[in-house]
Amino acid sequence: MASLENLTPFGAMNLHAVTKEGADVLVVCVMGRFEFPVPGRFSREPLRPSKEQNPPILEDVYWGEPGFSSLRYEGQGVYYRPGTDIYLNGHAQALGGKPVKKMLVRLRVGPCQKEALVLGDRKWRWNGLVLRPSLPKPFVTMPLFFERSFGGVAMKEDVLKAWESRNPIGTGFYTSAKEALGQPLPNLEDPKNRIKHVKDRPAPAGFGAICRGWQPRLAFGGTYDDTWLQERAPLWPVDFDLRFFSAAASGLFISPHMEGGEPVVIEGVSEKGDISFLLPKRRFLVECELKDRVERKRLILDTVLLEPDLGTVVLIWRASIVAHRQLHQIQYCEVRELEPWEP
Repeated sequence: MASLENLTPFGAMNLHAVTKEGADVLVVCVMGRFEFPVPGRFSREPLRPSKEQNPPILEDVYWGEPGFSSLRYEGQGVYYRPGTDIYLNGHAQALGGKPVKKMLVRLRVGPCQKEALVLGDRKWRWNGLVLRPSLPKPFVTMPLFFERSFGGVAMKEDVLKAWESRNPIGTGFYTSAKEALGQPLPNLEDPKNRIKHVKDRPAPAGFGAICRGWQPRLAFGGTYDDTWLQERAPLWPVDFDLRFFSAAASGLFISPHMEGGEPVVIEGVSEKGDISFLLPKRRFLVECELKDRVERKRLILDTVLLEPDLGTVVLIWRASIVAHRQLHQIQYCEVRELEPWEP
């Protein structure tokens, strides 16, 4: 497989993947990093590309120990996403740096909107005959990680007895009032589905990427049984669903794909005010020369990563070219940015 000639100002990579149908494909990704505008006012000016540009990463990156912490960056080894994933990594920030007991974080990207209620630390306390959440403590910043959202595991004598399959590293999952007494509640909640009782099981509230082993994403991965071992392995199962390749949290997936130019508003992640801008609109084309033909394909925008703590937005564009049993015949491959006059 020929190396990729990157003629763009951003990071790029190519890799080999296999489709659900078993066809070899060449995957080309371009990753662009851009700088946020000044918070507190809406900006229509094009975002400035960052000085440092890196290629997309293949491996998953976690906030802490893998399997015991949430996903920070989703690896880009997939050959296709059926829509555009949106991720928000960062912290809730009280306006002006003044402590609050609760606040809202809102994210709007084009037609997509999501919000979370952020609360200070609380614990389950007796209130008469039932357990009730205590009043939240004041805070200035709060991580927007799934560790702070509803979920977790229940242990008995160091043995796992139950868990929240949608977020096993979260907070607030208890199987009894006795187990919950004095224990913490989540800091992140859906404002339309608040936790009131120990037995409540709301969907975890969050803006980050969902791990492959969490529900409902895991269910899209297909069935790996004896039939698969005998008839399909190492290919994807027959019931594999392409939605498995999407790591976006509920409400942060847009289909069909975004094109760039969509308005973005992030509220509650900067002490200086809202962050508002238009997504960069860049267009890329990959061209591959095989032994018997030339393939050209436009890249599509399938990932938007917002990182207000770093002051950056990362966009990832992707294209897959079918070259079944012909990858070794690729003589030349380049990716470039389309000129404004090109269709």
